[in-house]
Amino acid sequence: MNKHGISCYYESVPGDRPDAAIRLTRQIADAVTAGDHELAMRLTQELKGWLTATEGSGPASSVGPAVPAGPPATRAPDFAAQPVVVPMGRQPRSSRSGRQAVAGALAEIGVACRSRVVADYAAARFGQRVETRLLSALRRDERRAWASASPRPTYIAPALEGRYFQPIRGLLTLSDWPLERRLLGPWSERADHLAATAQLARQLAWLSERDQAVAQRLAPVVAGMAASIPGALEGRDVDTARVESAAEAELGPLAARDEPWRHEAAARARQQLRAEEQLWGVSIGVVADGGRQERPE
Repeated sequence: MNKHGISCYYESVPGDRPDAAIRLTRQIADAVTAGDHELAMRLTQELKGWLTATEGSGPASSVGPAVPAGPPATRAPDFAAQPVVVPMGRQPRSSRSGRQAVAGALAEIGVACRSRVVADYAAARFGQRVETRLLSALRRDERRAWASASPRPTYIAPALEGRYFQPIRGLLTLSDWPLERRLLGPWSERADHLAATAQLARQLAWLSERDQAVAQRLAPVVAGMAASIPGALEGRDVDTARVESAAEAELGPLAARDEPWRHEAAARARQQLRAEEQLWGVSIGVVADGGRQERPE
């Protein structure tokens, strides 16, 4: 939510649906009316991307809506600001739903995240406390909604391991992210952690210029994520430049191995899996006594 009361998070819609442009057009009008020219420009660029995209849709499926292969999904917001040192603050309260907070947190972080990180971020950023033990139930609700007659623009879905494409417990993604961002390989979870830490450090600097209270609440989350990165923290306050630099330094060589692995795994998934399996993963049968095959619960 920006200073004019307009939410800076908006859910992306697959590019082959005409209501994407309509939704973005309304958000642009709201931003212009509120005098938030920065948000209006960012939404205008998003609208331009949808209108000029030419890539085709992903493979069809007879069960539920198709998973789009293009145009590219909305990336996490680019928080451009001068580095700062931010003290830590307390948590707020919010009126948004738990699902909205989880979806908004994932959209702003931009990579697959552990439930605990999503919950901590939602509490700091939106003032919405999300019980991590309830996220499994939320994921099941999302899958039922996906198969229903009333589809949503985006779904909270599990990350998938990139060898057998099974869902990974406790790692969350958004359905409108491309497969490459939802599949995890040997280096992916660490790479995503580093990318998320750098992203939130930039966001922390950005928020410090606009909402000090939220920035101070987010600082402990960034500090917790940066704790495992050598050289990222020094003292009690969070130096956003130091955190971002340390995270990017470790991420560079790791991403050089991780990204090709993910692209290869995504290519296999698109060839082998139905749209439903590309989103929710596959269940691999286990051979029981007597040669009978059972599926795991």
